[in-house]
Amino acid sequence: MNQYKQSPLMVSISGVRGTIPDSLNFEVIQNYLLAYVKVLNPKIVIIGRDSRPSGEYIEYFSIAILISLGINVKSIGIVPTPTLKSIVKETKSSGGIMISASHNPINWNAFKFVGKDGFFFNAEQISNLRSYVINSSNLPKPIFFPKYKLEFAGKELWDLHINSVLKRINLAKIKKRKFTVFLDAVNGGGSLVVPYFLEKLGCKVIHVNTTPNGIFPRPPEPTEEALKSSSRLIKKSKADIGFALDPDADRLVILSPKFGAISEEYTLPISLFSTLDSSKKNVIINLSTSSITKFVANQKSKIVIYSKVGEANVVSEMIKQKAFFGGEGNGGVIDPEISSFGRDSLAGIGHILNYLAQSNQSIDKVLDLMPKLFMSKKTFTIQNKNLSLLFNKLKESFPKASIDDRDGVRIDLENSWLHIRSSNTEPILRIIAESDSSKNLNSLLEKAKIIIES
Repeated sequence: MNQYKQSPLMVSISGVRGTIPDSLNFEVIQNYLLAYVKVLNPKIVIIGRDSRPSGEYIEYFSIAILISLGINVKSIGIVPTPTLKSIVKETKSSGGIMISASHNPINWNAFKFVGKDGFFFNAEQISNLRSYVINSSNLPKPIFFPKYKLEFAGKELWDLHINSVLKRINLAKIKKRKFTVFLDAVNGGGSLVVPYFLEKLGCKVIHVNTTPNGIFPRPPEPTEEALKSSSRLIKKSKADIGFALDPDADRLVILSPKFGAISEEYTLPISLFSTLDSSKKNVIINLSTSSITKFVANQKSKIVIYSKVGEANVVSEMIKQKAFFGGEGNGGVIDPEISSFGRDSLAGIGHILNYLAQSNQSIDKVLDLMPKLFMSKKTFTIQNKNLSLLFNKLKESFPKASIDDRDGVRIDLENSWLHIRSSNTEPILRIIAESDSSKNLNSLLEKAKIIIES
C-alpha cells in the first residue's frame, strides 16, 4: 500500500502542483509547459529546482520540451526559489521555472511559473494557462530543426541575488558581530546557497541537513513540531541564532539558543525592525498573518494593509500601495528593494542579523520583548462541503464582527480574529485564529469547529 496520500492537481497562483505519478504525470507536465510557452512567448527561460528525487528528471524533461521549440534555456540547478526569481530579474530573461512543491511531502512536485522581471504568474496568467491546457490542440508543436542555446550555470549567478540583499543591510556591522549561525536547510534547495550567503556575512555556520540529496530528514514544513530535533541541537550548540528553511527556501523560521524553534509568525515582524526607518509608510501582510507585525509597525507609525493569501497577491498589493516591506506569517519575508521581490529566506536572514547587529541585541533579548503569541493553525478536509454556504454561515454567526471576504472569510472581533479559506497548495480548508489569551482563542476555535462540522 502506498504510504503517501494521492491528491488532485492543484493549479493556483502558488503554481501547478500534484503528486507523482497520478496527478503530476508526463502528459500534465508537457501540457502545462507548452501552455507556459504560449502565455509567455519567451526567448530565454531560467530553470531551477529543489532537491526532490523527481526534480532532476522533471528538469531534463522540461529542458527537452523548451529547446524543442527553439527556446534558449539556462539551467541553474538546486537553488532557493527567490534565487531563481532574482536571476530572472537581474539577467533580464524572459521568465523562469522553479521545480519545487515547497513544503508539500516528498511525493509531490510542482512548477512555479515566473514571468517578466522575476514575478510569479498572476491570476490572469494562471487563468490563461488553464485555458490553453484545456484547448490543448492549440499548444505549440516541436520544431524539426530548432535553434537554441542551452547553458548549465551555478555559483557564478548566485551573487546576483546575494549582492541585491547585501545592498539592503550594513555588512560591516554584521561582520563585526561574528555571528555563529545554526542552519537547518532540510537537505533542500537552500542547502548550498544559504551557507554561502552566511559566509559572505562573516558568519560561522553550523551545518544541519545541508546535503541536497532529496531526503527530507524531518517534515518539510518548518513548524515548531517539525523542528524539535534542531531545537535540542541549537540549545546544546554555541550558536548565537539559528534558521530553518522549507525545501525551496522561500520561508524562514528562527531558532534561538534559549527557546529553540519559535513560531514562524515572528520571522516577518523581527525582519521588519531592520527597515522601520524607511520614509515610506505602508507594510503589506496577508489576511492570515499575526498581529505581531502590527505591533512592530506601530512603533514607527507605519500602516499595515492586508492582502489575500499567496505571495503573488501580497506582491501585487505592495506594488499598488507602494509598500516598503511586506510578507506572510508563514515565515515569508518580502523586501521590494531586493531583486527577488517575493518571499525570500536570504532577505529574512539578512534583515534579522542586520537588526541584531545595529541594535547590539541577542535574538533571545529581542524575543523576550516581543508580545506572546496566542495563535492556532488547523486544517480540515473539504470533501463534500459547500464552501459558499459555510462562509455565509460563519458570517451570520458573528453579526457584530468586521468581515473581509476577499479570500474565504476573515472575521475580526474586538481582541481576536478568525480566517477560514481553502488552501492554494493542498485540497484542504485552513483555519487560522489569533486572540489575546489562550482561553479566548480556544473559545473562538470551538465555536468555529461547531459551525464547520454542523
